[in-house]
Amino acid sequence: MTLVAAPQGPLAVAAGRRHRTLLSLAAFVAPIVAALLVASAFGVATVRHDSMSPTLHSGATVVFDRWSAPARGDVVLLVDREAWSGTPDTLIVKRIVGVGGDVVVCCEAGSGRLLVNDLPLDEPYAGEVRPGGGIPFRVTVPEGAVWVMGDNRAGSADSRLSVSEPGHGAVPLDDLRGTARLWWGG
Repeated sequence: MTLVAAPQGPLAVAAGRRHRTLLSLAAFVAPIVAALLVASAFGVATVRHDSMSPTLHSGATVVFDRWSAPARGDVVLLVDREAWSGTPDTLIVKRIVGVGGDVVVCCEAGSGRLLVNDLPLDEPYAGEVRPGGGIPFRVTVPEGAVWVMGDNRAGSADSRLSVSEPGHGAVPLDDLRGTARLWWGG
């Protein structure tokens, strides 16, 4: 049995060419669009202080996600509006201890642990001696904000330094730049 191709007219040939051109264009544009999406979703930063030690040390590289909503316990990059770093509006790295509506208290009698909504936090990264730090406070985190602290409680300037300020140390969500997803070095 012999198969014979159906004759193609000029319209069919032109349609085939357009189809091949569109496929070629899509093959070229798709990787560029994907790369732009990845670049807008993720960023890379270098840690410049040991306030997050032992989790992060000065010199560590951090890959952060700009799109996901941050949660309690996340390590985040934020704009330092309070000049905790000594330089206003610089980018710093801290851990979220409380989110909007949480009541954060320092500290539980005996253990020195932080309490969030009357429950002690288990923070193995914060060390054994007064993991909540040495500054007593009780704050309610406003909606649309987070309460942050460095893991190196003795060497971190963070929300605790602004408890007597109008925002009580809370960082507006608009000042967060991303959630750390991967880190190395330092």
